[in-house]
Amino acid sequence: MKNKFFASLILTISILFFACDKEEDSKDPNIINGETNIGINTVGNSFGASVKVGNTNTNIWDSVYIVSNNNGIITLKVKADLTKSPALSSINAAIPDAYKDQSGKIDASVTFKSTSEGIQDYGLFNKTGKYHTIAKYDAVVGDTYPMKKDDGTEIVRTVTERTNQDDFPYGFYSIKTIKVEEDPKIPGIKKKVYRVNHKFGLVWFEIEMEDGSKASSYIYANYTN
Repeated sequence: MKNKFFASLILTISILFFACDKEEDSKDPNIINGETNIGINTVGNSFGASVKVGNTNTNIWDSVYIVSNNNGIITLKVKADLTKSPALSSINAAIPDAYKDQSGKIDASVTFKSTSEGIQDYGLFNKTGKYHTIAKYDAVVGDTYPMKKDDGTEIVRTVTERTNQDDFPYGFYSIKTIKVEEDPKIPGIKKKVYRVNHKFGLVWFEIEMEDGSKASSYIYANYTN
């Protein structure tokens, strides 16, 4: 009887600790859990970009596809050429040389964390050196995702809009989105804006430069699951 009591007590304490850990995780803006075996994460999935500088569409000769999925840590192979568009020169300059080939074209492996709960980025414009939440799919307006860089600079992403109806144009139809804005604290860049969707992940982003110019891109996920 005594052994049963202690076994029951240990089990109860373990459950309580597990529940507390889960609760703490849910409050941490840069921890996302959830299912990782989701359609958007399938190895081989490709993504197309539709880039616009100001009001002009621009071809960046892009190629983006998933090469691995390690429990929701998605590695994408990204190739793009921003050098042929003078309007994209300032954005291209902000991308580290480590992500470019010898001719200055983007040729990189970039990682994201993607689950049924949200999406995080790491690489290219993310200079925190850590996974940084773009959005959690249960977000509400006013939620923030702060992240400190190694030098102590804090970058904050803020949810500024949540559409609970299919009102954002995406290809041939409309979808629900969460809008997130960020001051990246990168010289030359004033603001970044993201839109995410629970099924397609990151579907649109915009970069606004300090001189007022803007470049935006739809990201179309080519999968049917």
